[in-house]
Amino acid sequence: MSDISFGWSKLSKHDQVNILQILLILPFVLICIPSSFSRSKQYDTFPSPINLLFAIPQFIIIYILRVILVENIFLKLGEKVVVHKPQWTEEVRQVRIQRFSVCFFKMLYFFITAPLGVGFFRNEDWFPAQLFGQGKQDLEYMWEDFPFQLPTWRITFFYCWELGYHFHSLVYHMQSEKRNDYFENLLHHVATVFLIVFSYLNNCGRCGCLILILHDIVDAIMYLAKSVNDLKTQIPAYISFSLLAVSFPRFRIYFLGWYLIPAAGGCIKYVPDDLPGGFLVYCLIMSLLCILLLLHIYWFTLILKMVYKIITERGRIADPHTIGN
Repeated sequence: MSDISFGWSKLSKHDQVNILQILLILPFVLICIPSSFSRSKQYDTFPSPINLLFAIPQFIIIYILRVILVENIFLKLGEKVVVHKPQWTEEVRQVRIQRFSVCFFKMLYFFITAPLGVGFFRNEDWFPAQLFGQGKQDLEYMWEDFPFQLPTWRITFFYCWELGYHFHSLVYHMQSEKRNDYFENLLHHVATVFLIVFSYLNNCGRCGCLILILHDIVDAIMYLAKSVNDLKTQIPAYISFSLLAVSFPRFRIYFLGWYLIPAAGGCIKYVPDDLPGGFLVYCLIMSLLCILLLLHIYWFTLILKMVYKIITERGRIADPHTIGN
């Protein structure tokens, strides 16, 4: 017990808050599991938990591709494109090359997934103009016939596609080196996986797809920026980080906080009183969304600090989440 207490005291206040949030989430998750996983037995219109097993092949494929690409092919590419800085030791440069390899892999995934999601749902009436929707662009249609909406194959496919990737990210993150942002990213991964599972099982797939896609758009730009950060010329980094400074607050703070979370909160009007655990699951999903929003606000402050440093110091862009600077 003393070892645990000593380890806890060594953590920063920021890390302690993130760990406490994870510990607070877990009891609610355990309480909500029975009712959420039994929905399809009570109502024919609710998706079956068995559907999410199709995320397993995606998880395996992503995991194998990461081993092949990140630990082999993209490392060789990084050797060629990552700049040689005189002040770097060879160990530091290898860290930067490994970072490039990981970021390049994630960039490719999100540049595939974001257009896939937009292409799948852009003609749906519930898909908003902010995400390039072409239907009626009305978020109220998310809750049409809720909670008894018939699940579609596109929502199920997209959920399994995303769950496979995000579960792979959680597994990899738990195996990674504990950097200064380890626990806040762990909180983000845990919240994302739980949101995917519980929103799907409780027939909130439309809202869930919007949340996933808005994250994918920003992640594509973010990992592009990180991938080009160590190139010989900094022009691609300046451009991509500028795009990130615009897209991050637009999608992850303004659209999520001002439009999507309030719209998601509106589903409480349609939850039947006799739906087992309905209100508790609703509270869990809304809490997870608010946690994501708070994390985004914190991360955006880091982006602003980077932009300020670029303007005032005219130096190379430094990612605050990296080691070996």
